Amino acid sequence: MIAAANSEDWFAGEHMDDLLALFPTVEQFTATPRVIAITDLRAWRGQAWRLYPLVSPALRERAGRLNNPLERERRLLAYALHRMVVALALGRDADRVEVGRMASGMPMVAGLPNVATSLSHADDFLAIAVARDVGLVGVDIEAMDRVALLDGLAADVLHAQECAGDEALIDVWVRKEAVLKAIGSGLSIDMNTFLSRQGIAVNGLPAATGLSAWSLRVFAGRARLGFSAATPDGVLVRLDPGTVDVVSLRERVAWI
Repeated sequence: MIAAANSEDWFAGEHMDDLLALFPTVEQFTATPRVIAITDLRAWRGQAWRLYPLVSPALRERAGRLNNPLERERRLLAYALHRMVVALALGRDADRVEVGRMASGMPMVAGLPNVATSLSHADDFLAIAVARDVGLVGVDIEAMDRVALLDGLAADVLHAQECAGDEALIDVWVRKEAVLKAIGSGLSIDMNTFLSRQGIAVNGLPAATGLSAWSLRVFAGRARLGFSAATPDGVLVRLDPGTVDVVSLRERVAWI
């Protein structure tokens, strides 16, 4: 693991300028109250030395509990990019944004109760959601090469009014997981106790009143992205070092 630099020296030095160069044309981040960002962590491994100082000591310790070195690396990159995306979405410097965890493990932005955020990664696929002054947001991403893990779980995922075969089970899974992440419940609530159809208000889960959810094919169909919010207004951002591609979320869900 790369040792953390002194945060004050790093934020004030050339490292921050170098890092910001990896996120060009970020005006689209601040022009909308809701951002869903996705990336492939493999593209960022060469930038780890720039990114790791963004990870707080508490989150560094959290990642350090993982036994698998690859998973530790992925988690550290995810935490660093999470902080950077939140900072960009809020139009703030990264040193003025602290992303931590509630007691439940749900991500939060310290001192900013009007900001909701969510994080998900599956293997090297990462998804980050940030919402400002527009209520809750949740996100989930799953790799399609792991879809076989859902075999036999339809009864655990589908509500009695949801039928197997109407759509891929993975699409229902990522939507419901995004809903549960938005309300901070994780998997403590059984998925089969509520309904979540594409773009329709969640039914049967009082804590999620006002939320809808959507599932999208991303990374050329190699992954499924689920997000939950009051509306699909906002942007979907594909991040790569030095490249930021932005599309309207509302337009993107309309393509389905």
